[in-house]
Amino acid sequence: MQDIDYVLDFAVRLGKEMLVSGANLERVNIATELVCKHYGLNDLTIRVMNTEVAVGAKNQAGDYCTRRINVPAAHIHLERLRLLNDLSRKVCRETPDVKELNALLDGVKAYTYATPVVLTGYLIAMASLARIFGGEWQDILVVLFNTVLLFFLTSSLSRASLNRIITNALSIFACGATAFAFYRIGLAKNFFIIIITNAFFLIPGIPMVNAMRNILCGNEMNGILELLKVCLEVLTIVAGLGLFVFVAENWFSIPENAVTPHAGLLYDAELVVLSFTASLGFSIVFQIHPKELVFAGLGGAITRIVYILLLKGTDYRIVFVTLAAFAAALYAEILATVKKTPATVYLYPSVIPLIPGDLIYYAMLGVIWQNPAAFESNAVDCLLSLVGISVGFVICSSLSHYIRKIKVKKLFHPLSHEKVKK
Repeated sequence: MQDIDYVLDFAVRLGKEMLVSGANLERVNIATELVCKHYGLNDLTIRVMNTEVAVGAKNQAGDYCTRRINVPAAHIHLERLRLLNDLSRKVCRETPDVKELNALLDGVKAYTYATPVVLTGYLIAMASLARIFGGEWQDILVVLFNTVLLFFLTSSLSRASLNRIITNALSIFACGATAFAFYRIGLAKNFFIIIITNAFFLIPGIPMVNAMRNILCGNEMNGILELLKVCLEVLTIVAGLGLFVFVAENWFSIPENAVTPHAGLLYDAELVVLSFTASLGFSIVFQIHPKELVFAGLGGAITRIVYILLLKGTDYRIVFVTLAAFAAALYAEILATVKKTPATVYLYPSVIPLIPGDLIYYAMLGVIWQNPAAFESNAVDCLLSLVGISVGFVICSSLSHYIRKIKVKKLFHPLSHEKVKK
């Protein structure tokens, strides 16, 4: 094998592992480009998609070579992503022998939480979200029960290689059955708060964020395809819930007060604390290293504080959501710069407080109870929130993207800078 073969093998494998661990396309593009350029390759052609990574390049002797690798479904592991990012920096900094590259990649061993710890993370996150959405202590207990059920049910269905669409529908149907059973015997106050909270266990939040970012950052086709996939998965969750409601209404008749909120207004301080714990719980689920958990949780608390302050100053949802999302992304970018790690590690936990759970809740009530006016008003607000989150992310990530591009150009065009100095 020639040197170019070793370099391209490493580049596509690195890109694949980063995507599987939760990286966005931009991050993978930059990492593969830097690796190839540091080994003197030119005429680069890099194609990074959610399903494959392909790199073509020419060495200094004029030999052209290509490599392509398929990418399996993502299993978010942000600590592994951090280590892979560190490896790409090390390779660019030290330029080790090309024959050692694949061994270095094989040697990346990330800290991984045991299954009981991951389940604990889910329980912390779901309990916090249930309270944020207005659930009382009885509802929170049922949410915790359903979270354990979902954790083992989705794991079993995944091992059985069932389609994600079927898994989502069956899982939310099971949650609906248990939640309604607890409601009927008086151990739950609000059926749909329980369901909406547990739906966040299934909703593909990270792919949704990456899809919107890709659309607004120039990777339109990848973003659109991924967004369509996400929408299909969300629709299956709604369909599973709708199927249960249809069955339950025909057998038992769900009273309307089952979906009427009972909880009072939460204090701002309580919202901040709950946002911290929700982000902390999801940080464990995302496999963030223990020493970074506090920083990830603080991101959620800071985002909530900014959101609350903006909400007191303006009634325009698109404005306060966009600025709060920008604050979350800025916090992540600052920490990423200081700690030399991907911003994704801090971004996803930080955005948890911006999930429009209450709007999704009322919009779904409009669908279930056939109330078009309620659905329309809440769906519009929900859409504005999602657009605002995406725009806030894109503005911050775009600024960071161009700053990185400028750094890359300076790194590989030193002669032009010497002329300027003269």
